[in-house]
Amino acid sequence: MNIISAKGGVGIKSRSKAKSRIKLIGIILAVIAVFVLLIYFHIFWWTMLALLVLIVVLLHFSVAVHVRASVKEGIDISAKYLFLTLYPRGKKSAESAPVQPNAPPTEYDFEELADLDDLDGLDDLPDEIDEEEEAPAAGTAAESSDDADSADNQSEKADTKDDKSERSDEKPKPADKPDKADKSEKNGKLAALKDKFEMVKPYIPIGWKAVKKFCKAIRFEGVDVWAEVGRFDAHEAAIYYGIVQGALFDLLGKLALFFTLKTKRAEVRCIFGENKIDAAAELTVRVRPSTLIAIAFCTALNLLITFLRERRKRKSAASENRQATNAAEQTA
Repeated sequence: MNIISAKGGVGIKSRSKAKSRIKLIGIILAVIAVFVLLIYFHIFWWTMLALLVLIVVLLHFSVAVHVRASVKEGIDISAKYLFLTLYPRGKKSAESAPVQPNAPPTEYDFEELADLDDLDGLDDLPDEIDEEEEAPAAGTAAESSDDADSADNQSEKADTKDDKSERSDEKPKPADKPDKADKSEKNGKLAALKDKFEMVKPYIPIGWKAVKKFCKAIRFEGVDVWAEVGRFDAHEAAIYYGIVQGALFDLLGKLALFFTLKTKRAEVRCIFGENKIDAAAELTVRVRPSTLIAIAFCTALNLLITFLRERRKRKSAASENRQATNAAEQTA
């Protein structure tokens, strides 16, 4: 039964893969047929222009990510683009998955196990060794081990004497001074790092501007944050209120430095006579794909211009060095 169910699951997977491949081939053939018809009726370029305009218009719509968080309910995130829900996606129904029957208990063949009782050769095992025969053997073994230990001790003493004599003959050598080659290698590595930094240095301002523009293109809209802090003691409640309020507005200020921030409400409530901490936040993050594409295109163009300019400078410097060396050789 298990083998049959496994084969059935493999067959269902292969059928689904074949269906998806057939759908993909059908879509490709339909697109090719549409292009052929457009070229045949001489409206290909007008259609391409209309598609380009449509893509530009669609890229101007923002991708919205709605975030809702609270101490009691947790975090809820959803992402949408126009009328399409990007996250969370719909879960597949449990009915679509093939249900495999429960595996039956394994059956053992007791007739084969019974054959294990017929073990041959057990009668041929030797009888127990007499204690009288074991005693002299043990005595001879002990004597031989004592002789071996005494010989080893004598050899170790002789080796230690030889080592001491050799150490006394050897004189301590002075420590080697650091070679100049190590210093030259360090200087060479530092020079290589400086050269690499000089090569990358013109591109750092361009990258930093691009990062700032990318961050400013991300908009935090409808920021609604509130918190409740309470303690039985009025002094402790006031301290906690000040800490939470300072942390909240410090965070909002730092977000406003890097991103575009539009706050709807931000408040902290202080409750006396009750030990309580509660908070909730809700905001929508919007990003326009056309803006990101424009920033990336402009950054790539600036990097290309800077690269060409730096290469021209290097070529001019190399030509000047050649001319200087040629002039020095001619004067010499």
